[in-house]
Amino acid sequence: MNHNGTHLFLKGRPALALWLLTLCLWLPWLGNQPLRDWDEGLVATVARSTWQQVVQGQHLLDGLIAYKWEGAYLNKPPGLHWLIGGAVQNFGEKDWVVRLVPCLLSSLAVPLIYWLRRSLNPEPISPKERKQRDSSALMAALILMTLLPMARHGRLAMLDGSLVSCSLLLWSGWIACRVTRWHALLAGLGGSGILLLKPPALLGFLLIALVISLWERRPWRTSAFGWFGLGLLPGIGWHGWHLHQRGANALVMWGGQGLRRITEVVGENQGAWVMPITEVIEGGWPWLLLLPTGLAWAWRHRHQSSGRWELGLLIGSAALVLPLRTQLPWYSHLLWPPIALLCGEGLAELLQTGKPRWLSWGFQLLGLFSLVLAGLASFFGEPIQLPIAALLLAGLGLLIGGPGLRGPSLRTRHRGLVAVLIGWGLALLMLWQSQLWLWELNESWDPRPIAGLIRQLPKDAVVILKGPTRPSLGWYGGRELRRSIDTGANEHWRVSRQQEPDCEQISSSKDGEWALWRCPARA
Repeated sequence: MNHNGTHLFLKGRPALALWLLTLCLWLPWLGNQPLRDWDEGLVATVARSTWQQVVQGQHLLDGLIAYKWEGAYLNKPPGLHWLIGGAVQNFGEKDWVVRLVPCLLSSLAVPLIYWLRRSLNPEPISPKERKQRDSSALMAALILMTLLPMARHGRLAMLDGSLVSCSLLLWSGWIACRVTRWHALLAGLGGSGILLLKPPALLGFLLIALVISLWERRPWRTSAFGWFGLGLLPGIGWHGWHLHQRGANALVMWGGQGLRRITEVVGENQGAWVMPITEVIEGGWPWLLLLPTGLAWAWRHRHQSSGRWELGLLIGSAALVLPLRTQLPWYSHLLWPPIALLCGEGLAELLQTGKPRWLSWGFQLLGLFSLVLAGLASFFGEPIQLPIAALLLAGLGLLIGGPGLRGPSLRTRHRGLVAVLIGWGLALLMLWQSQLWLWELNESWDPRPIAGLIRQLPKDAVVILKGPTRPSLGWYGGRELRRSIDTGANEHWRVSRQQEPDCEQISSSKDGEWALWRCPARA
């Protein structure tokens, strides 16, 4: 019998179960909202354009580099776009299809953080230490799975969820290769994934791992470097081919769209270090209550591998995100794994001892607050649009589970945690079902009705957008929209929210709303 294979299978079962549970929580109602601009509309457009080069390109390697419509796309590598394009080619241009692959890749962060935490205290250790390690790993994974920002952004057709998974693969393989050398190959593959998503981020992630390794004073085995380099080959090879094909333009994703964001504001995305902190404070509940306890635990264990890595990952990730001059709300996504690791330590300690007791009271207060919000939303109705069912389930879970978390026995505390997790998990499902989970859509108009009319136009029709760029309008309309109105005297169509002189309104809309106009040829 292959005892090593059996041992690996048994060790992998919890991670597999966590991944399947994550899919059950993240996948439902994936397509009940349209794609969000800019990010999702742009990713979908590039994915379709790039895959068309794979299928229709004159050369086999044409599809290896990214395209946006007929032109070159220089902002990002097409690592995720290839996969989305393939899914769209096989299953159609549905919203859930566009989001499926990013969601699957993002969900891998949950089993990966479980593996990372278990790797911090490798065998041989005492049975008590092994139990504590596995408990902390499980708690960190459950927290990451049920964090609202992690789940919500993981469901979107964006690069950031996949980037988190690749960074965790890089760090997990880096840590695990100290015991098993070939795990450095997995670290290298994680690095390749980063190179095919957001290349400059690899420099920061590697620097974090190097600094923590120096702090630990545990050098790599020489043979591990070979495995690591082998894993990096796909990413490095792609960038070499990209440089060969596009010359100096291939460096845009490293400079103008990469490292430049540290020192300059790219586009109109000006922000400050306050933005990611605000995102964490707004989205980290209820688990954010556990962060002080987790930080205290990590500080007490700062002379051990687990404490050093958890503190180092938090400080390093914050050092990557906070100084950026260009800030977007989802940049805080990189902070959630180290926060989940620390909160996992706090939750494991709470389960083991029932202390500090104020944590369980905090869960109850949050539950009460959630129920009050649900009551207010029900009473006032239309003016307050909140997911009432989600608030009720979250509140009940916290209110019922809170007392159990300070119970006298371990079994009682476990039951309390199960109540909290069931309530919070059902609340997330009700949020997806409510169609309120993508609240940014309320800030702009729905492009799908006008896009449906654009799809019916002749293929050679010229369509002009007079207003802010809407990548999703081009995606749903199936064609690139021009920005210039210099069409000579030829017939064309315009998308505008203003009255267009000498043009006929095609779509039905009220004054001041966006509409499609047909502008006939002038004599």
